[in-house]
This record gives sequence, C-alpha cells and structure tokens, in this order.
Amino acid sequence: MNIPADIHERVVELTNAIIHAGQSGDAEAGESRYQELSDYCDAVAADGRDHPFLWETLGDFTDDDHDAIGLYLRALPLAISANAADYAASICLAVAERHSNLDAFDAARDYAQQAAAFASSTDDAPLRALINQFLLDHAEAADED
Repeated sequence: MNIPADIHERVVELTNAIIHAGQSGDAEAGESRYQELSDYCDAVAADGRDHPFLWETLGDFTDDDHDAIGLYLRALPLAISANAADYAASICLAVAERHSNLDAFDAARDYAQQAAAFASSTDDAPLRALINQFLLDHAEAADED
C-alpha cells in the first residue's frame, strides 16, 4: 500500500521535529509538533485521503497507551480494507505492545496472534520475527493473566 509522497513527506517532517524537540529537551515544542501532526492527520482524513500510516504513526508518537490503542484501532480497519497485511500486522503488534504495557496480557496475546496471522501472508521476515518474539516473551505472562 503506497503512501502518497506529500503525506509521507509531511509526516516525516513533523515526526523529525518531534524527535528533535525530545532530544533537545523542549517538551513544549514536542507537544506543539505532536498537535500539528494530529491536526494534519485529521485534515488528510477529512479530505478523503485517509491512510493507516497516518494513525499508526500518530499512535507511535503518543505517550498514553490508551490513546495510542485508539489511534491504532482507527488505522486497523483502513489497513484491512486495503488488504495491506503488512500494515495490519504492524498495527496489531503495536496494539499488543500497548496492552502489555497496561498489564492486559490476554488482549496483548490476542492482538499478537492477529498480527501473526496477518504477517503470515507477507514476505516481511523481520516483522514476523518480532511478532513471534513478542508471543514467546509474553506467553507466560498471558497464562498468568
């Protein structure tokens, strides 16, 4: 699933600004650029050019696990409807990781298993390895949940 060049460039520009602000300790600038990214995602979606890349990236730059999960779950149906298994797998893994952070191990395992199912239809071996490692690392915790 291709990302339109103008969308990719703007998102990369804003995420680089967020990273730079964080590295320089300028929390206010980081929050401002994050809000700009959020507004940009909303504007692109409102223009009918919605893309899972927008919401997955915004989720990746969201500190609050609950908020991030909501953003990833906004991206997931876009990826599924576009038959973009690589995006769907990556998004499900991110949701699993955020659920794990919240000690919601059953939900984490469920999303990691969905990620594995999506990834099985891709040729992305590194992504499949990350998902499998997550499942191995969290198998015991899920059993205890």
